Amino acid sequence: MIQKDNKKVVIALGGNALMQKYDSGSAEQQFRQTRKSLDQLFHFIEKDYNICITHGNGPQVGLELLKNEATASEIPALPLGVLIAHTQGGIGYIIQQSLQNLLSKKGLEKEVVTFVSQVKVDPKDPKLKNPTKFIGKHFTKDLASEMIKKFNWQMKEQEKDSWRRVVSSPTPQYLFNGNSIKHMMEFGTIVIAAGGGGIPAYIKEDKGLRLVDGVIDKDMTSALLARIVKSEEFFIITDVDHVCLNYGSNDAKEIHKCTLGELKKWLKEGHFKEGTMKPKIEAAIYFLEHHGKKVIITSIENIENAIQRKSGTIIKKV
Repeated sequence: MIQKDNKKVVIALGGNALMQKYDSGSAEQQFRQTRKSLDQLFHFIEKDYNICITHGNGPQVGLELLKNEATASEIPALPLGVLIAHTQGGIGYIIQQSLQNLLSKKGLEKEVVTFVSQVKVDPKDPKLKNPTKFIGKHFTKDLASEMIKKFNWQMKEQEKDSWRRVVSSPTPQYLFNGNSIKHMMEFGTIVIAAGGGGIPAYIKEDKGLRLVDGVIDKDMTSALLARIVKSEEFFIITDVDHVCLNYGSNDAKEIHKCTLGELKKWLKEGHFKEGTMKPKIEAAIYFLEHHGKKVIITSIENIENAIQRKSGTIIKKV
């Protein structure tokens, strides 16, 4: 049955919603953490939202790349785009099955679909030459040095005493099949799409789509998707309850409510760190500048309060 009148929401799952920081990445761990997170997302279903769930894949695609490189002498290595497709399918399956089981337990009949998504990027995007996207496991400085020597990785310190691999992260320009996702949402189907920011691709003259090596930021692709499906609200789920100014310092200040103009000002002043909060802020700005009405940035544990506007960072146009 068509449910066009229901409010649409795109929910970008990140942080520890699918995998804890120092988890090994086993299927058991990912299922357990996903089920825990979906208990919180069920609040959206109770309020009759038309829902699209997006998700990151940084830890998972990093592990896939490590397996690729560790077995390269025996098994042909796969390109990064194919590995992103693998993680889209794998993580999508974990979310889909867990959500279907939860719906069944609650006595609700609702379809859940995982959509493998390709995203158009510019093959000449300068960001392809400047790796900023953190992926894979966290390492100490000494272990990071070993991985750099062994695999020739590029690595950066994400936070104090925590180093991770970085890869290129091109800007998403267009989400293929976005209208199909919109139609499914309007029929009440819960759609899981744009996993890991989508599979980066470009159109090569008359030869069709071609892969691009890189991992697109999932929050920016989610903002693009939210625009395409005409979502009123955009939730960005991360590790913290609120966005902060001067994050990590003694004078850190939580932002509870702000306008688009204030957010742009703080971004220009350099308050948000590259590869962590900055892409989320840029995604929020894009969404509000293109159709969106409201962005909420918060943690998975804080979802219920955020839906009720009691917590989280709530960003509006004015």
